[in-house]
Amino acid sequence: MLQKMMSRLWGSGHYAANASELEKFNSDGFFVREKVFSNRELDKWRDAAENVHKRMETEAASNDAPDLEFVDDKRFQSIDDSVVKWEWREGSRDIRSMEPFLHLHDDLHPIVDDPRLWAPARSILGLNKLALFTDKLNFKRPQGAPFPFHQDSPYFALECKHVDQLLSMQIYLDESRVDNGCLWIIPGSHHHGILSGVQGKGVLDRLYTDMDLFQGEDPVAITAPAGSVIYFHAHVIHGSKGNKSKQSRRAMVLTYQPAGHNRWNTEREREIRM
Repeated sequence: MLQKMMSRLWGSGHYAANASELEKFNSDGFFVREKVFSNRELDKWRDAAENVHKRMETEAASNDAPDLEFVDDKRFQSIDDSVVKWEWREGSRDIRSMEPFLHLHDDLHPIVDDPRLWAPARSILGLNKLALFTDKLNFKRPQGAPFPFHQDSPYFALECKHVDQLLSMQIYLDESRVDNGCLWIIPGSHHHGILSGVQGKGVLDRLYTDMDLFQGEDPVAITAPAGSVIYFHAHVIHGSKGNKSKQSRRAMVLTYQPAGHNRWNTEREREIRM
């Protein structure tokens, strides 16, 4: 027990964000660590993700399935305490994403307490204790639609008053390339705060950044091997293009917040175990 505790304490310091990473985060709003997680870990999580996808598909097709909800002709469905977002192609039975997801499989929920995630987050946010804000699983199947450029903060701000203290991490479960819909980020865009969304169109469009009004750097493609992690600010503009490959581009997204706050859309706190 003592040896395990000492190893964890050493690991937290070993994994903390270094000076160059903190400098890049402050200037660009993000940084990337490649191959943070092993192939063995990734295989376990990919299997769990596919298990969950199959179970959600089955439940959605059952006679007593929850009703579909439509927002701007996009399909949503609440299943097993998770909001399932279906792929935007009409008639597709592919799941685009689900939020939250950690509670859906025993191999997934321990991820949030991994020091390779919370140790960098703690040094970026300058906090001793953290809590989980939200968690989302993206599938990005072949022919999966693009996701428009946006900031997370306008979406989070609907229920959160401390969006400046949120940090997200996207964990690539698969190699991420331009052809399979990798994340694109606009460096330095977090310095502008919450920007204007698209007006006069759909409800969801208001949560997408009005790029006709934005003046800043061009977006950069975040290509990286499977197991890599992108640590990014809630205000940074990001999006993705369609998946034109024959393989999925799956990713987990976790968002941390200061301890003492409830998990998003719940009345419970999920403190990170350090």
